[in-house]
Amino acid sequence: MRSLIFVLCALAEFCYASQNKIVGGTDAESGAFPYQVSLRRRGRHFCGGSIIGDRWILTAAHCIYKQSTKGFTVVAGSNLLDSGGASYNVEELIPHEEYDPKTIANDIGLIELHSPIAFNAGVSKIELSEENVAGDVELVLTGWGMTKYPGASPNKLQTIKLVSITNDKCAKEHQDEGDVTETNICTFTKEGEGACKGDSGGPLVASGKQVGVVSWGIPCARGKPDVFTRVHSYLSWISCHTTATLCNL
Repeated sequence: MRSLIFVLCALAEFCYASQNKIVGGTDAESGAFPYQVSLRRRGRHFCGGSIIGDRWILTAAHCIYKQSTKGFTVVAGSNLLDSGGASYNVEELIPHEEYDPKTIANDIGLIELHSPIAFNAGVSKIELSEENVAGDVELVLTGWGMTKYPGASPNKLQTIKLVSITNDKCAKEHQDEGDVTETNICTFTKEGEGACKGDSGGPLVASGKQVGVVSWGIPCARGKPDVFTRVHSYLSWISCHTTATLCNL
C-alpha cells in the first residue's frame, strides 16, 4: 500500500508525503561533513543535499519536483540551522526526467546554483562512489531530520552510522509499502536508528564517498529499512547534466 510510504522530506506543503530526521544519532562535530547542505524555502529547512561541484548540489527528486527557484536557497558551511554558513540562490532545479512521484522511482535530482560556492576548510565537495554497495557495509548518514516522530527538527546537524542490507531482504520488508529496485540502497541496524522527516535528499556515505541519497521509508526508525537512491546507478545521468559533455539521457 503506497499510502504507508513516507517520503523523507521536511515540509509537507512542498513534498508529496511526510518528512523525516535522523533518529538515534548524535550531534555532528563542526566541519566534519563539509559537503552537507540545507535546502530552504523562504528560509525554512525542508531537505538536505550534498555539494558535488562548485555550482552543483545533489539531492532527491521529490525535494525539487514541480518547485520554483523563487525563494529557494541552499545554505552551506554550517552545522546549525539558525546561524552561520553562506546562502546561495538557485539557477535551476533538475529532477530526474523519469521521476515518478507515485512510485518514487528515479528519486534523484540536481540543483544548479546561480553563483559558485566558496570552498574552504568547512565547505567542500564530496566525491561520488563508482562502486556498487552490497549488503553489510558500514555507512554514514547526516541530516537535520526529526529525531523522533512526531517531533521537531534539531538545530544541530545529526550523524549516525548505519549498515546496508541486501535489496532482496529490503524488498521483503517493504513488500506491502513500495517497490525496492536495483537503483536503491537500503539500511537497517535496529529499531530506533535511522532517517526521519527532514533528512530527504541528504547524503549516505561509505569510506568518504557518497553512495546514496535519502529517499523514502516508514517514519521514523520503527523497525523497517530506510530506502535510498543508489548513486552508482545514476553516475552517467549526473555527468550529463553537470559537465559540458553531450550524451543521451
